[in-house]
Amino acid sequence: MQKKDYKAYFDKIDAELLKISPYKDIMLLRVIAAAIPVICFGLDAFYDIPALYWLGLPFYVVCLLIYLEALLKTILLMHKVSAELLIVLVMTVTLIDGEPLSGAMVAWFIGLGLYISFTIIRKNREKIESLIQEGKRTAKVLRGNDIEEMPIKQIQKDDVVLVPKGAMVPIDGIIIEGATSIDESTITGEPFPVYKEIGANVTSGTLNLTGPLQVKAEKNGDDSFISVITKEIENSLLNKSDMQQRADTTVQILLLSVTAYSFLLLFMTGSLHLMATALAVVCPCAWALATPTAFAANIGRLARANILARGGEPLESMQDIKTLILDKTGTVTMAEPEVSQVIEMGMPQQQLLELAASVESRFDHPIARSIINFAKKQGVTQFLSVEQAEDLPGRGIKAQIEQQDILMGSAETLSYQNIEIPAVDYVGRAIWIAVDSEVKGVIIIRDIMLSEMQGLADTIRACGIEKIILATGDNEEQEAKRVADYINADEYYFNCKPEDKTELVKKFQASGKTAMVGDGVNDAPALAAANVGIAIGGHKNVNLAITSADVVILGNDAQDLVTILQLSHKMGGIIRQNYLWAVGFNSIGLALATFGFLNPIVAALLHHFSSVFVVV
Repeated sequence: MQKKDYKAYFDKIDAELLKISPYKDIMLLRVIAAAIPVICFGLDAFYDIPALYWLGLPFYVVCLLIYLEALLKTILLMHKVSAELLIVLVMTVTLIDGEPLSGAMVAWFIGLGLYISFTIIRKNREKIESLIQEGKRTAKVLRGNDIEEMPIKQIQKDDVVLVPKGAMVPIDGIIIEGATSIDESTITGEPFPVYKEIGANVTSGTLNLTGPLQVKAEKNGDDSFISVITKEIENSLLNKSDMQQRADTTVQILLLSVTAYSFLLLFMTGSLHLMATALAVVCPCAWALATPTAFAANIGRLARANILARGGEPLESMQDIKTLILDKTGTVTMAEPEVSQVIEMGMPQQQLLELAASVESRFDHPIARSIINFAKKQGVTQFLSVEQAEDLPGRGIKAQIEQQDILMGSAETLSYQNIEIPAVDYVGRAIWIAVDSEVKGVIIIRDIMLSEMQGLADTIRACGIEKIILATGDNEEQEAKRVADYINADEYYFNCKPEDKTELVKKFQASGKTAMVGDGVNDAPALAAANVGIAIGGHKNVNLAITSADVVILGNDAQDLVTILQLSHKMGGIIRQNYLWAVGFNSIGLALATFGFLNPIVAALLHHFSSVFVVV
């Protein structure tokens, strides 16, 4: 039989098993199937009611067959053995030896422990998946005089796609009709909109802010920027299996060693009783539970802090991270720009802000929102009546208020109108304000650092990270240096494209494990390539970043990185403690079993005590 035939066969068996279970969960079915014989055999042992023994026996056989099916599935599909091997052996040998209660107890306890642990992990994974609902994956395509709505992946090169104001650009292409400002922050990390007109290129995943467009597709939908990045993410995630492979190899050796020892004991003594006792006491429940229970407990703690982890592996990896790479925009700075300075030039600040906010109130883009919000904070409660307002995409705004001509925009925009620009020192993006062709002031817009991020790198270093790197899509080195100095980063890199951030991750991985923290599509490939990818600001539903991340911080506080690091180190200590306990306790138990000081029931009880200690 081929592997696919085995899979179809086992899927059919699982489907039939689920038909007899009201819970539609194979793991829970194992727990229930083991619990019934435990109850029946236990009552029979205490009250000597043979009917209960015979009542529990069919359920025991069903439980044994369920675990046997799981074992065969692992062997035939994954070409390895699993913990089910020892459970099957324990249940078989204890049944033959006339001590099925101990076998049922082993099967029940390990099944229950793993079910609880993986249920917690599964719920966290489901919560993460709920964040990546991308909604409508279709676009409107102009075909002749008709408009067709179709899946983005079906768009062909040279199709004309309609992109309304406020919509995401679905494909890579060239504008053939219309002009607008494009928010490219999720791609480039740059928070300021970019003016685009006929002949300009647009990239899938960016946001059309101010006007409708017709875009001619340069590529098929499957070959767009977003699709290529998605494929890169998938390939990176597939390569994250080295740690799991090493863990699987260790488990294989352990399982085969315990199995070989039990048969050696049978061969040397001829006693099924001793073999059953040895298997019962060393069946690796504690070893199997040591890691997942620690993972589950810490995943639960993180979830309560609005931090979601995709299982325990990223938390384990965080203990060994040497380099942490931080994106800038939305991670250590606010996602949208804010007013940092108002410079008066012949007009009082309050009047200047009232004028600027009144003009910007006619528009909806990041700069307009930042000016309006700042004006309100400074006491501007009412806006002036704007008689005319015209958006000059990518250049500024022309308006008229109380018979005065207002021009707001860049220095180039005002110079083009022959308005003299005075020399002023500033850091950021300048919005010059001219009234009747005379400059009255300038508003400086720039990314605002989150106050709690000051000295962030020092706090992270205290958790064992050796190097903190800032990576940003900004094309201004001065701005990158300003932010790097603010958080006290070791190095900074600017003008980083998505592929540059990925290469940066790989560069630092050469000297140790590397974590990447980001919040946008431009960070997604690097998040996937890193040993641990952390998406911040999951509430914003930046789908590719969340999909490719190992950990999602639902809030917008990079200080949560400290919580993750502290819990990962604490978890590592707990896991090591659990393993030491399991190895020590089971070694003593195995010695006692080998020399006949235990029977299967007592061995099972001691085994359960060991497992309970690990879980607690």
